[in-house]
Amino acid sequence: MSNEDSPNSDDGDPPEGIQLQYDWSSTEPSAAVVETTAQAANCDHQELGPLYDSIDPDALDAILAPPTTTNTDTTTSISFTYAGYSVTVQSTGTVHVAPI
Repeated sequence: MSNEDSPNSDDGDPPEGIQLQYDWSSTEPSAAVVETTAQAANCDHQELGPLYDSIDPDALDAILAPPTTTNTDTTTSISFTYAGYSVTVQSTGTVHVAPI
């Protein structure tokens, strides 16, 4: 239980699941997914399969791109599997990755 990336809630996530926060104005959501998944898998991002085998990276980026207006009353969340991990990406910049 000494994992520094322990889950933030008691919903049963395995200890090796991680959650990172990004700024979508400087990091594309698709790049954040690959980076976070590589960290969870403890490998180089090039060792993972292509993201487009799981989800369209351009569509992911377009859906979660920073809004052009300041009215952000809703949060968009997209979940999918990638490289043996469950991935949830939110429009707030949060990427959560946990083993399946």
